[in-house]
Amino acid sequence: MKTISRHCEEGVARRSNLHYAAGDCFACYRRLATLAPDAHLPRAQVPGSAVVTGILLFIAVTALVLGNVNQVRAQAGVELESTATYVFGEQITFVAQVKSPVQIQQATIVILDESQSISHVRPVTFTDGRSEFVFDTRQNFLRPFSSLSWYYQLTLADGSSVQSTSQSIRYEDDRYTWQKLEAGSMRILWTQGDAAFGQNALNAALSGLQSISNLLTLELSQPVEIYIYPSQADISFLSGEAWEVGRAYPDLSIALVAAEPDVNQTINLERRIPHELMHMMLYRQVGPGYKNLPVWLNEGFATLAEINPTLEYDRVLMDASNRNDLIPLRDLCASFPTDSVSAFLAYAEARSFVTYLRDHYGAPALLNLAKVYSGGVDCENGIQGALGLSLSELDAAWRENALGQNVWGVAFRNMLPYLVLLILVIFIPLLVGRNSARQKVEKHGAEKYTGKR
Repeated sequence: MKTISRHCEEGVARRSNLHYAAGDCFACYRRLATLAPDAHLPRAQVPGSAVVTGILLFIAVTALVLGNVNQVRAQAGVELESTATYVFGEQITFVAQVKSPVQIQQATIVILDESQSISHVRPVTFTDGRSEFVFDTRQNFLRPFSSLSWYYQLTLADGSSVQSTSQSIRYEDDRYTWQKLEAGSMRILWTQGDAAFGQNALNAALSGLQSISNLLTLELSQPVEIYIYPSQADISFLSGEAWEVGRAYPDLSIALVAAEPDVNQTINLERRIPHELMHMMLYRQVGPGYKNLPVWLNEGFATLAEINPTLEYDRVLMDASNRNDLIPLRDLCASFPTDSVSAFLAYAEARSFVTYLRDHYGAPALLNLAKVYSGGVDCENGIQGALGLSLSELDAAWRENALGQNVWGVAFRNMLPYLVLLILVIFIPLLVGRNSARQKVEKHGAEKYTGKR
């Protein structure tokens, strides 16, 4: 009955433009056939043209229904049960069992990774009504804690097509038992440590939100989940980068953070949790266009949210500047380097450059820049539309003003307005006086030549 109602709602009812509730389509057709000839309503309310129209409509709808009888019966006559189990980080096993005595000519499973907008269509084989398909998540990356849905498409021996009901599963990291602590929309989940550790992590998150509020408006209408792993290896296992200590999935409102149990654990929580929180808050400000943000801007925002940021940022930045070995910002638009040393320098540059932009243009202008980029404009010219200078020009200005490169060039530009004023005040009157003296000499010389006094 569900299959028939769904077919009626999506096919016949939409084509006929009938205003009936889903699941009532066949009952509605019967009412139409009964009302038109006998007119339970007063005859004045059912004129002859209405009767003709009703009969024609009934015939058309009946033809559509009869034309689809084989498909509807086939769908209604196939009973399929499906389950999915997984080994996190390795595979998902999909099992389907057909309960009806039907012959399946061909079958596929459609796996929908909605969080990444990816569809996987794979052929499957049914033997004695049973199918088992193993989906390798090492070759097909799935984001942890995301949802996955799937359904089967069957072609029967008579050529008819049947689609099973869609089902879904949440791909949780079940290798650990998670503890949880909540405050408002903030949820902290951790696997190693006591309640005091969880409270420290929550405090770091709340401090991070305070820091973020200095740059943009907080949007906390939806929950935020932060999963804290006991080692960096756990994060790199999920992300693929050996140096990565945190990762945010802003559209899922989920962040993963590593916090090793050492003397720096609290400091690391205060740096890494606000960093990933900023990614989520920035996403909520700019929407799906978040994916268009230059990486230097995205990570620059995130590093500004860190509580007690590492002093290594400044040291590495100045060392590279002194060696004239900075990475051009245009090379940090699409991605950061993959090796750990260059990646750390990229983070240091992003933090310094975005700080320079904030100090010179203000936090609102910085958020507006992110919104401009979210529209899909290119990295070099997008900043010009928001701030009036190209990325290359601002890169040069940042190096000179923030890092002290080309000090004489900076000094000259700073003094240029005063030099122009000096020229106007001193040199122009001198030129005017000189020109006046020359005119007098020329005039007296002419009088002497003509003998006039």
